[in-house]
Amino acid sequence: MIQLASNDLDKDVQQELDKLQNKVNKETTFAKKVKKARSLWNSKGGIKGKQAFNKITTQLYDLCVYEGICNYCEQSEANDIEHIYPKSFFPDKTFLWENYLLACKQCNSGFKLDKCHVLGGDNELIIVNRGTEPLSKIGAFINPRIENPNDFMILNLKTFKFETLPGLSKREINKAKSTLEILELNKRDTLIEARKSAGRHYYEMLERLVRILDAETKDELQDLLTPYDDRFDFSQSLEILKEEINTSYKKYIARYQHPSVWYSIKMIESKTNLRWRKIFDVIPDALTW
Repeated sequence: MIQLASNDLDKDVQQELDKLQNKVNKETTFAKKVKKARSLWNSKGGIKGKQAFNKITTQLYDLCVYEGICNYCEQSEANDIEHIYPKSFFPDKTFLWENYLLACKQCNSGFKLDKCHVLGGDNELIIVNRGTEPLSKIGAFINPRIENPNDFMILNLKTFKFETLPGLSKREINKAKSTLEILELNKRDTLIEARKSAGRHYYEMLERLVRILDAETKDELQDLLTPYDDRFDFSQSLEILKEEINTSYKKYIARYQHPSVWYSIKMIESKTNLRWRKIFDVIPDALTW
């Protein structure tokens, strides 16, 4: 998980969300609010609401960690608008823009469902059962729309599992642990293997880029490109070609799957792994990609 870019909705879309949320908030009991939230979510309040959510889906797609990829597992295709804080426990967040992201069906319906943990007065974890009102309004789940998961945890590239950062408060530790537990991000073998593959791919890409930047002729450079790289104009000078290829790789790396792997490479491997250090010595700008 990484933090998603922040942007605002168009005024008319935001007004539609506000109108729907106000209808939920007018209900007098928690049970009635949940019922109203579910009803309005299913209907979107009519044609205008459905049109608004078409725009919302498009904006959420643009926020994805990679082209249409789930913001939780960073791997599978994202098809569902996910309530980060479930509407069955937080009806007051049903139509809150900052409570949405796109998630894959496996993360949304297979793992997260409407599981809910909150933080108690002593920041202890409290599991909330379905159909009951949370004892606390403080959800024990990282919201990557407004929080940076990298402030809570980092991917260990020896195990390819997330670990909480040292020095966290009890609240932060429980929030991170709850997020990992609910999504089972450290338990799914397919995710762990996919992260390993992403690590290999990142290394192969950057190692090739080093050789491209060291190329002394256009022919040598062209031989290093794959058949699937962007098409470049080889009538240009060698230096301009290198600049364009470097920019192309930067854009690709910045939007590739499993960005949590890339973040750990930059933060940890760049300092502790000799082979990665050699790469970043040649391409120091890559530390900001």
